[in-house]
Amino acid sequence: MSVKDTSPSLSTPTTPDGTNPDGPAAAAAKAVELIAQQYRDAIAGLQAIMPLLKFDSRQTRRVAASAKFAAALIEPTIAMVTSASMMKERNLFNVYDGELALELRSQIAPLFQQLASLAADGLFTIDSKAAASSVQALQSHKWAQHAAAQPDGAELVPYVAVMEHSVKKVINRRKRSAPVPTPTPTPTPAPSELPPGAKSLLAPRPAAAKPAEPENVADRFDQALDDVTKK
Repeated sequence: MSVKDTSPSLSTPTTPDGTNPDGPAAAAAKAVELIAQQYRDAIAGLQAIMPLLKFDSRQTRRVAASAKFAAALIEPTIAMVTSASMMKERNLFNVYDGELALELRSQIAPLFQQLASLAADGLFTIDSKAAASSVQALQSHKWAQHAAAQPDGAELVPYVAVMEHSVKKVINRRKRSAPVPTPTPTPTPAPSELPPGAKSLLAPRPAAAKPAEPENVADRFDQALDDVTKK
């Protein structure tokens, strides 16, 4: 009686469409999912520590205008309402809330500043990785652009077309930014006002030609590649 082999297969697993589920895309997704889950857990833990108000940009100026008096007024107010009998009777000031506000500013505010710095570092890290891959993508297209024009490069044509369309959209979006105002030229004096012998020196000169716009999408790709690699 033969024994059925139950050992795991060493062949590369594939999905129904023939792709490798353990390829670079799957590996990257798994790695980032682990990172994302840890951040989700950390954020959930932070949110559970202390009730937070939802940030409202419409209220920031009003809140800041009042909060600037905290360091100078809260402590002497606490001293007054806890010592003067007249103020105790009025009950105008909540001492616990005042003490809490001072402690939060002293101990917790620096921690939130660190979190803000961490968030800025995180966004910069993500953009930097995207920038590095974008440069590689532009360089890859630069090669594929020429290879697609060769007799055996037909399979590259649809990919090159998609990338050209994408870069064209990005470049055109950048050009729609606010135009730089053109300086008003200084009027040239009339010929009668010029001293003898100066007419030829101050004769109107043809305006400098504007830099030529890229003539086609290939030139646009070259321009984009230059922009991201020249710094």
